[in-house]
Amino acid sequence: MADLGTRLWLLQVTLGLLALLTGGISAADNNTRNSTDGRCAPVHQHPRYVAVKKNTPVSFICYTQESPSMQWYKTAEDSDELCVLEHNVTSYSIERTNSSINLTLFRASYEDSGIYVCDRKGLLKKEKLHMCGTELRVMGTSSIKQVQNRNTLKDAIIIIQSILLVVFISIPILLFLDKGEDKKSPEEDHTYEGLEVEQMATYEDITPFRDVKAKWTVGEHPGEE
Repeated sequence: MADLGTRLWLLQVTLGLLALLTGGISAADNNTRNSTDGRCAPVHQHPRYVAVKKNTPVSFICYTQESPSMQWYKTAEDSDELCVLEHNVTSYSIERTNSSINLTLFRASYEDSGIYVCDRKGLLKKEKLHMCGTELRVMGTSSIKQVQNRNTLKDAIIIIQSILLVVFISIPILLFLDKGEDKKSPEEDHTYEGLEVEQMATYEDITPFRDVKAKWTVGEHPGEE
């Protein structure tokens, strides 16, 4: 029972470490996406990443306490161009409130793909923008399916890696415990065998019982001849 309890405890520890590793991977991925939050302006954009089909409407929300002095910009990772989105046009609209600025694209096109940043007014260079924008990727139906399939494959690979990690960690531990049990077994058998030999010798020293007839006759006192 003690060995079974030890194995269960080791299995729980292994699964716990696996959960920590898996959680660490997810946390690292989230930290990578939000690693520049410390350099953000006093705004909060939602969402941070969007992938939509062509001709699909999409909205970005920028929460800020300085709404009158903020505006939307559009740029790209591989470009130094900075486009100011300020007035309502046929392709998009901007709605301001006391605590937010909402940008809505009516029908997203491939040209709308890029990075949308909500920052203070009057910026002329991309380098002046904060690094917490929203990335928009406009794709066709086949591209979205490819992304979904790629994410599914990635999840399956992570699960398989997790199972293999548990197996490779558990097997050496179980083999080590089995070797420990094998070392204890011969000593216990030798002890019992020794006891059995001593007991057998003791019983062999006992002489057989002889049925000796009494010398006296009926009515005669045993002390009298």
